[in-house]
Amino acid sequence: MGFNPALVVADRSDALGSYRAARALLPSAHRPTALFCFNGRMAMGAYRAAAELGLTVPTDLSVIGFDNQELISENLHPAPATVALPHYGMGARAIARLQAVIDTSETTTGPAPQEVLRCPLVIRDSVAPPPRY
Repeated sequence: MGFNPALVVADRSDALGSYRAARALLPSAHRPTALFCFNGRMAMGAYRAAAELGLTVPTDLSVIGFDNQELISENLHPAPATVALPHYGMGARAIARLQAVIDTSETTTGPAPQEVLRCPLVIRDSVAPPPRY
């Protein structure tokens, strides 16, 4: 099965926005078996919507976040799987880039070159094989 744009719902990147987005997606006859949330706050909203619809994470619905916010990861049950942002590495690269600009007295315009840093997958209890119908 290919990409289905109907399964992408945009809303605010907080718990309320994700709650509304999940409530729009999950009652469908062909509901998704997993949700990828832009951040941990959005995972909270997805959990709430799933619970209100009688769905259990991860038995009925897998949920994964992005950012590994400690407060959320430690207090949301089941513990959410997430993609961890490499905050230390991001800061170190930003400082190195800034230092290079200062050292060369170079004036730059336009967007900075993009860099890719590894973002490890943190597997926790919010994902499972999809349910069989």
